[in-house]
Amino acid sequence: MGLKELLRTLFRQTTAEVQPTLDLHGLSVKESLRMTEKFVDTSFRTGISPIRIVYGKGLNSPGGRGILRDVIPRWCEKEGKNWIASYQREVDLKGGDGSILLYLKKKTLPSNDCRTTDTETSSTPE
Repeated sequence: MGLKELLRTLFRQTTAEVQPTLDLHGLSVKESLRMTEKFVDTSFRTGISPIRIVYGKGLNSPGGRGILRDVIPRWCEKEGKNWIASYQREVDLKGGDGSILLYLKKKTLPSNDCRTTDTETSSTPE
């Protein structure tokens, strides 16, 4: 077992109920989307799932509803579909949500079926 796998195993054993979390409070929509993509991609590449993204309830936003409450789930369904298997909004006792839990797809290893050998020749037009 390599060091990376050992650390991943220890992390999972010691943090069974704790998910890596990205807090988007105070960020613009553009910054939030950039940070979300980076966080999801890094988590996917390291095999960590589930992860949490906190976007807030938007209580201080115009109309009392945050823009990110709609933007982040929409990103998950469209741009994030290559990484995300499913997601669930985390609802509080009052029925409001301020975060989302993402379950990432399993990282697949590249197939070795497409290997070429030195004995294969390429067809080039003559």
